[in-house]
Amino acid sequence: MNILQYFQEQFTGMDFWDAIQTAGLILSFIYLWLEFRQKPLMWVISAMCSMIYASVYFHSKIYADMGFSCFNIVMCVYGFIKWMKGGRKTGKSDSGITYRHFRSREFMAVLGVSALIWAAIYCVLEFLTDSPVPMLDALTTMLNIVGTWVLAQKIIEVWGIWFLVNSISIYIYCRRGLHVTTILLYGFYLCASVYGWIKWYRKGHAVQN
Repeated sequence: MNILQYFQEQFTGMDFWDAIQTAGLILSFIYLWLEFRQKPLMWVISAMCSMIYASVYFHSKIYADMGFSCFNIVMCVYGFIKWMKGGRKTGKSDSGITYRHFRSREFMAVLGVSALIWAAIYCVLEFLTDSPVPMLDALTTMLNIVGTWVLAQKIIEVWGIWFLVNSISIYIYCRRGLHVTTILLYGFYLCASVYGWIKWYRKGHAVQN
């Protein structure tokens, strides 16, 4: 089967799950555009994407990612409120983008918490579910949880976290046979994580807080 035939089959025989993944793809592009520009509306779009993908992950038995999608809806409320308040307190660059770097102690604390979260999620998946990829599923979920908090703080290193998440996710979703739109989306996310760091670094204003 050549590439053209593969894509034809993917889009000519779409079922319900394929259709909602396509809708998630469109919303995710909107989310990325807003995230590059640090627009608070990105948190609203992110919550909508999480609702869609929570159902997709449950259907595909990727339980930890499903759990994160539900958790992310709550974090979107936190992020939206923090960004709205922060925008009034922090000086803006001409592009409207501000960021900061990890503090040393903060980074070490995040590493420690990350290890604990990964271990806890892995144990749940390994012993309480029929997840076929418990270790990797736990890893991406932990990185997503930590990354969402880091994004809410406008720490520029979040783009490195997204790069790692997207690389691992592509492998998992290919292995689990998700629709090509989801795999392509995460391939786009992978490239976007590089672009996002460059845009924040070049166009943004580093602050100390």
